[in-house]
Amino acid sequence: MKVYKKLFQYVSDYTIIGYLSMIISSVSAFVMVFSYYFIYKLLREIIINDNYENASYFATIIVVLLTSSALLYLISGIVSHKFAFRLETNLRKRGIDGLTDSSFRFFDLNSSGYIRKTIDDNAAKTHTAVAHMLPDNSQAFLVPIFSIILSFVISVNVGIVIIILTIV
Repeated sequence: MKVYKKLFQYVSDYTIIGYLSMIISSVSAFVMVFSYYFIYKLLREIIINDNYENASYFATIIVVLLTSSALLYLISGIVSHKFAFRLETNLRKRGIDGLTDSSFRFFDLNSSGYIRKTIDDNAAKTHTAVAHMLPDNSQAFLVPIFSIILSFVISVNVGIVIIILTIV
């Protein structure tokens, strides 16, 4: 997170877009994990209850949720790319501004083309890393957490059913 805070300083006007990308990616992760709950319900209806009437209903919900999750992730990627393009531009500007303060000795030892190529290459690499890492890190962090919560909810539901069956 320290690295992101430092990078966000270069695009203070667009910071909200970076956070928006992470929020949209988080919603995508939640919707994806929530679809797993309906997969559980579908399998429970088919395997345990031997009821095929609701199978198409649950399958439709699963497809809609997974498609929504994919679309939200795509939107998150688009938003993070917008943020990363602005970051890349500002890094190039800051790099060139830093060169104007350099001494003539620095330019005697290093060619201007090499310096410019280094600035451009590093700005492009930073763009690629930020554009893909913002949504990916959000998902990588939240999907396991949401999955554990979902597992707990399902196990509590199964436990309640077992308790009711033993009482009856």
